[in-house]
Amino acid sequence: MTHTPTPADLPSHTSVLVVGAGLAGLCAAIEARQVGAAVLVVDAAPPERLGGNARHGRNIRVANDVETPFQRDAYPAAEYAADLARIGCPDPALATALAEGSAELAPWLQAQGVRLEPWAEGHLPYSRRTVFLRGGGQALVNALLRRAAGLGVLIRPLCEVATLDPALLDPAAKGPFSLEIRTGTGPHGLTADTVILASGGTGADLVDPAANRGTPEQLGAPLRWALAQGAKDAGTPGDGHVVAVDARAARHDAGIVSRVDGMHLGIVVGADGKRFYDEARVTTPARHSVMARAMVARPDPRAWIILGEVALADLPPVLLPPLKAETPDALAQLCGLDPQALTAMLSAPSDPPRSAPVTLAPPYYAIPVVPGIGFTRYGLAIDPQGRVICANGTPAPRFFAVGTISCGAVLGAGYLSGAGLSLAAVFGRLAGQAAAALVPPASAAPQPLPKLPPPAARVALEARGEAQRALNICNTCGFCTGLCAVFPAAQRRPALAPGDLRHLAHLCHDCRSCAYDCQYAPPHDLAVNLPATLAAARRVEYKGEGRGAEVLFWALTLGLPLLALIFLPWAALFGTHQGEFYTVLPHRLMAGGAGAVFGWAGLALLARFVLYWRAIRGPGAPVTWAALKAGLRDALSLRNLGDCETRTGSAGQGRRVAHHLLAGGFLLTFLATVAGYILHLAGHPAPYPVVSVPVILGASGGVAMLSGLGHLHAMRRRLDPVPTHPAMARADGFARVQLATLAGTGLLLLALRDTPLMGLLLALHLGAVAGFALLLPFGKLAHGGFRTLSLIRHAAEEAVQLDKSRRPKR
Repeated sequence: MTHTPTPADLPSHTSVLVVGAGLAGLCAAIEARQVGAAVLVVDAAPPERLGGNARHGRNIRVANDVETPFQRDAYPAAEYAADLARIGCPDPALATALAEGSAELAPWLQAQGVRLEPWAEGHLPYSRRTVFLRGGGQALVNALLRRAAGLGVLIRPLCEVATLDPALLDPAAKGPFSLEIRTGTGPHGLTADTVILASGGTGADLVDPAANRGTPEQLGAPLRWALAQGAKDAGTPGDGHVVAVDARAARHDAGIVSRVDGMHLGIVVGADGKRFYDEARVTTPARHSVMARAMVARPDPRAWIILGEVALADLPPVLLPPLKAETPDALAQLCGLDPQALTAMLSAPSDPPRSAPVTLAPPYYAIPVVPGIGFTRYGLAIDPQGRVICANGTPAPRFFAVGTISCGAVLGAGYLSGAGLSLAAVFGRLAGQAAAALVPPASAAPQPLPKLPPPAARVALEARGEAQRALNICNTCGFCTGLCAVFPAAQRRPALAPGDLRHLAHLCHDCRSCAYDCQYAPPHDLAVNLPATLAAARRVEYKGEGRGAEVLFWALTLGLPLLALIFLPWAALFGTHQGEFYTVLPHRLMAGGAGAVFGWAGLALLARFVLYWRAIRGPGAPVTWAALKAGLRDALSLRNLGDCETRTGSAGQGRRVAHHLLAGGFLLTFLATVAGYILHLAGHPAPYPVVSVPVILGASGGVAMLSGLGHLHAMRRRLDPVPTHPAMARADGFARVQLATLAGTGLLLLALRDTPLMGLLLALHLGAVAGFALLLPFGKLAHGGFRTLSLIRHAAEEAVQLDKSRRPKR
């Protein structure tokens, strides 16, 4: 359950009170705390929505003088300031502060644990003005929340500011200021030396039928209070950055995936069934906001994008499929439009004039659209330190406003891609530094972040259908392309044919970074849980899992010793054989049995791998020698397990090392068997001395396997259960048991080979080997082969894509 703060969880005094745990608030809190101020951050949102609208961001506009691994070419601060002036920044001093402050923003964010995506990986559009966040805005928020909590910032969700001290807007007031915080269990009074408002704008205070792409908590109460108390405003009331969004999406917090597309591929009609702007005039990414502004200017802002069959093929991924109808009348009925007006538009789509002709033929497709507010631009006027300007033009010395609440003061009525996050971070840092300079340093014990609640139970969907839904959302969003191989591969296979899903499922290494970096993860309404979804799809691949497989394995493991007890003379079975295995079971029987089961396993695996390779062909990129080497390198190095994060930070290299120990140990035991066979052929039958190649390899391999398995088991017990698929977790556990039985019985046999228990242990170990081999082609333990083939295929496709991205544009 979500922890509801009580008054006892809140201090009675703090040096710096930050209202809002979005990007601006967290940057302010970190800067203030780094110089020793006691900092309290309160936010009306529950823990899973801390971060505000920054959770839906992807790139940040920053100035740079030279090319970096994360930003192409150069984008001087002077050019950034000029761009701000071009879109109407009302204060040159604020433009300069933002442009110059952004120049050091990328390294500062990295120092706080935020990861940026290198452009050389080939997944990003060309950009010399912005850096891209690896994992998107949610990953940014996760990192800053960890950093703030680690520094000792008190972060309290589900807390609203009920009242503020009017003296905050008195230029002569020195504090402390009295405030009241509303919690789930009652009000709490406290005093603060300085106050930083980072509570966002009024995006959630909607007028039908508009949608709020950000969090539902940004209702604007602190902004209205400050304006009522005499703060100077900035911007135009009601102004904001709008884009066209699907009317069927969630009204709040749907972010980037709610944005619709295709307006330039067809026609757009209003509620009267008539066109109202030139859809083809703008085909750049600005088309989304151009359409939205045209909608907002109408008395009824609702609209429908109408597409023909041909245009549908060029439609990028969208959250929900378009409505479909065979006739204009049927389409009008689906959309609730006037049939005559819509029929007229479909028959003469270039009236009024359109910049490019369009052909509309049945069947017809329609996407219902409403304006979606990304952020509002009306707010408080500030100075270059983020201090609130009073109505008389004087800054309030201990009262700051940063982020969206001051957007109108910095951006005016314009918009620059990535500038919203930039101004939040830059002015958040400036305000945090200025606020901390006004108060004496204070110590505060580090406080852990509140534990995120598990998601509410959802109705389980069939693996393929759920995978299509989740991956369509991921393709529509596109923030996680740099996290791992799955996301760029999914963008190349949007149709998600059965072979495509198998390919993506095996590319996933279950590192779970995407589960924590996703702003749509449970308990969000979209409930994207990609690790569990791909695990369910991967689970279908393994035909030899479940109760039947477990029964077969244990029947063979325990059945062979039972047969030995029944059919072998006990004098021979329990005699002291000094490690001479063949006195218990003849060499031909052991070698023949092993050859039969492993020969069958090898042939079955080969057949399955060939069929799998054909199924995952996808775009059909040629597998070059370089791609083959790259795929094998990724498979052997487990590179995809080396850069994983949870909400609490890096997952470390433990899982990667454990897999290397397990795979390396298994290889050593195999080599021990080969060495023993070679020695036997050379006339040196077992047993072999302790200091011999077979014994050293076998003992080292068994110990390495058990060490790796022990670490993996311990890690699995600590794992967050939310991104886990229960059936896959059971298959993982059974695979570990199989390998542990294999290694454990082998080591036990080696240790007790000179005792009367040798014969029975030999039968036990051989039974485990037989069970392992028979189940290998259809069990979880075959995943390494499937994953290697997918990595090779992925490397081939990546090489083609990278080559295209490096070709000069004409």
